[in-house]
Amino acid sequence: MASLHTNRSTKRNKKTDSAKKRATSNVFSVLQQHQVAELRELFNLLDSNHSGVIEREDLRALLTSCNESAPTEQMLDELLNDANGLPLNFTLFLTLFAQELRDTDPPEVVQNAFRSFDTHRDGTVDAEELRVWLTTRGDQRLTDDQVDEIFRRLGENGRVKYAAFASLFNDCLE
Repeated sequence: MASLHTNRSTKRNKKTDSAKKRATSNVFSVLQQHQVAELRELFNLLDSNHSGVIEREDLRALLTSCNESAPTEQMLDELLNDANGLPLNFTLFLTLFAQELRDTDPPEVVQNAFRSFDTHRDGTVDAEELRVWLTTRGDQRLTDDQVDEIFRRLGENGRVKYAAFASLFNDCLE
């Protein structure tokens, strides 16, 4: 009877172990080695008490230093919501980033979207029209300062080269 219980327990552990391996291997199939290294550095910065887990207070300290004001409890809740109450260790941190990267469009799709705004048919879009779209539309709206930085890099004569914009966007993900 004891051996039967042990066999069931071992089978359950093997299933759990293989599921854990699959989840981890999926992360590494999405992220490149240099991305994992960069995310490790970011994780270590966020984990200010070096506990191996990013905690609410770690996020509060970081956001306070970046924004010069403390984040609201709601903002912290939203940031930690994706962890579903689990400790935000490095593996979960990588998994969450991999999910975000998986949901992004490849550069060709971004370029095709820009083509619809290319009234001159010269590979550029009107900078002011693009500003409106980037600051007022979509889930991830940019600030005017962020848009100004993009335009400094890619703008010319009131136009933005969309192939360069898509490339810049893709470089941020890699």
